[in-house]
Amino acid sequence: MKQQKTLLVSRVANLSKETILMHSSLPYTKVILLYAGAKSSEKVKTSSKLSIRTCSNLTVLNREINKIYEEFPEYMILPNFWGDAFSKYAIKMYNKTYGTKIHANIFKEKDVMMKFVWQVWEKNYFRTSHKELVHMQYADIEKSVGKTFIVKPTNASASRCTFKVTDADDFEAVKPKLSRIFDYMVEEYIGGELYSVDIFMDGENMYLLTYAREIAMIELADKKKFSKKFLEKYGEEIDKHFNFILPIAYHIDFSFLSKMEISLLEELRSKLASIEYRGVVHLEYKYDKTEKKIGFLEWGGRYGWYRKTFVKEIYNTDHLRIPYYLLVEKDTSRFAPLKWKIHAFKEQEHNLNFVRVKTNFLETTNYISILKKTWNIFEISFQKFLKDYYKEHFGIKIKKIDFYVKYSKGYNFFPFYKDAATKLDYILELDDENFELFKKKKFKIIEKTFFHDYSSKS
Repeated sequence: MKQQKTLLVSRVANLSKETILMHSSLPYTKVILLYAGAKSSEKVKTSSKLSIRTCSNLTVLNREINKIYEEFPEYMILPNFWGDAFSKYAIKMYNKTYGTKIHANIFKEKDVMMKFVWQVWEKNYFRTSHKELVHMQYADIEKSVGKTFIVKPTNASASRCTFKVTDADDFEAVKPKLSRIFDYMVEEYIGGELYSVDIFMDGENMYLLTYAREIAMIELADKKKFSKKFLEKYGEEIDKHFNFILPIAYHIDFSFLSKMEISLLEELRSKLASIEYRGVVHLEYKYDKTEKKIGFLEWGGRYGWYRKTFVKEIYNTDHLRIPYYLLVEKDTSRFAPLKWKIHAFKEQEHNLNFVRVKTNFLETTNYISILKKTWNIFEISFQKFLKDYYKEHFGIKIKKIDFYVKYSKGYNFFPFYKDAATKLDYILELDDENFELFKKKKFKIIEKTFFHDYSSKS
């Protein structure tokens, strides 16, 4: 039997030696890198199976994708795209490869998303324009949605322009903060704690790749976890801009999934199987263990932030190989059946845990200002400072810190709602003992690290 030829099309942000080597070692017959940068005069050495095509804008990107299908008709072509903005190209390519007709808006436009999962979670909601929304009255919305509701753009990332409304005064205060560039979803507020999973669908089966607890700033407010001192200093800004930001997320073992969570996953699996979806999904939902309620929030056709690191380090699997294992080889040996047609990684590294920490800024902040927090900028690295700080203030010993930093040309960081491109995030590697300690002290840690307010006493 003739072996199937395979081609991975991967969009990359850089052509580093690491990127080249990583893609060259993959099991696909050929690999094409769609380079997002400008053409470079520097020659990059690649293997014979790998080629590079420059795609400096979306028009070129679309053209190259179409050309690839014309050039390699005998190949099974599989995509790798990252982020919300480019997930639609992965869906487009899976459609071309498998003859499906899946519309990317079921993962992009929140009202389309809710219509698709309506039978799974019948949430009260409606879509409206900015112009219509600012002329509405709280009492009218309360009748159709409920006393407490969320106002959020139908298509925006990073919780931009998202607000929780509990009464008429709240709603009037929110109106001036709404952006004219968006249409909005108004939906009932779901209580409980925030969880997320990353999955891969093969058209029928669901494979769980990560399971994580995420902490939103609004959860701390709802649970009254903020200290009086912290609220006096940051309360107004948090309520205005940061309520729905997720400062920390950490992985959980799949064995802790409850019956309600697995049932929700099965219902969503069934919906995705009905359209023969192939590819990644990042799913977020709220789970109230006390009230025994669970509710779908939203999903995207991509990995959650930094979840590829979780998959690689905890489950010893390169995310770039997952489509090959499951779609080409149909090799499910890395997974064990959980229930129905749901599977999960069956082996993981022991005594190894990861916490993603996201920080932010109240105003434009130069990176030197952050380094000054070490109190000894010329002798102490920021990494050592953080390790010492966590040990001294929380009793937590950190094994390793990996930073994910991006600043402007002027070496500045901006508040996310002004410029979401800059960031100062990091992932903590912890053993079991210190991971348990982190979870117990997570609320205090958020207070002292989110805005880089390290000077406060424990």
